[in-house]
Amino acid sequence: MKYFKEILVIEAIIFILFWINNEYIASLLTFIAVPIFIAVFVVTYIAEKIEKSKVNKDYFYLIAGLALVPTIIFISVFLVNGGTSFDWAYE
Repeated sequence: MKYFKEILVIEAIIFILFWINNEYIASLLTFIAVPIFIAVFVVTYIAEKIEKSKVNKDYFYLIAGLALVPTIIFISVFLVNGGTSFDWAYE
């Protein structure tokens, strides 16, 4: 898995574009994707500790990064906007 950094950069660009264009879709994707990636990371990490496999460590970095990137972008947008309004929730 030699392109994990590029994958994370592409994910960051996609999430930033979503946050710029449509806050509803961006927050929905963030609130769905992050727990899924965290769950996948936890399950694979536990499975790796129980029985060693030949999975490269880059896989674990990728899965952790896939969860961290949207979280960091969400926190950044939250701080820049002085809090997210979630106006879409009231329509």
